[in-house]
Amino acid sequence: MQKLYVAQAIKLEGSGAETLPPIEAAQVQAAPDIELKNAAGEPIRLSDLRGRVVLLNFWATWCVPCRTEIPELNDMHRELEAKGFTVIGASWNDSISDIQGFQQEIKVDYPILLDSESVGDKFGGIQSFPTTFIIDRMGRIRYKVFGQRQRATFEAAVKLLLDEAQATAASK
Repeated sequence: MQKLYVAQAIKLEGSGAETLPPIEAAQVQAAPDIELKNAAGEPIRLSDLRGRVVLLNFWATWCVPCRTEIPELNDMHRELEAKGFTVIGASWNDSISDIQGFQQEIKVDYPILLDSESVGDKFGGIQSFPTTFIIDRMGRIRYKVFGQRQRATFEAAVKLLLDEAQATAASK
């Protein structure tokens, strides 16, 4: 039987970043196994990313707070990718040409999935943008985040989940 280690609430003293409360252990659920296409038309299935910590960010090209988050998510994706972290952008109701135009203004260095509106209900409905789900290596949603956050806030949650996997492996 595998133990579930629920990340603790994150306290970031003096960082200006806020605390992300984790989902209660009894409430932790598997992320829906969605499959969407990227801008090149290639399918990406969320379950194919098991074994990695995934930050799934629902966003839109017209969303001002989304535009602010993207450069910081780019940096996190590049800096933590080798440790088992992936950012996935799920574009809401934007066409390929909308995204290509957007990329002329703000480069997105991580995969962007199209037509995420079709899977929003599987995540309990997306009510505002950005909406972010942080998924552990086992494919379970551990954090739900509504609205824009600072990199330090996301990074603290992600690092806890990356470290958790190492601690679990070391205890075996």
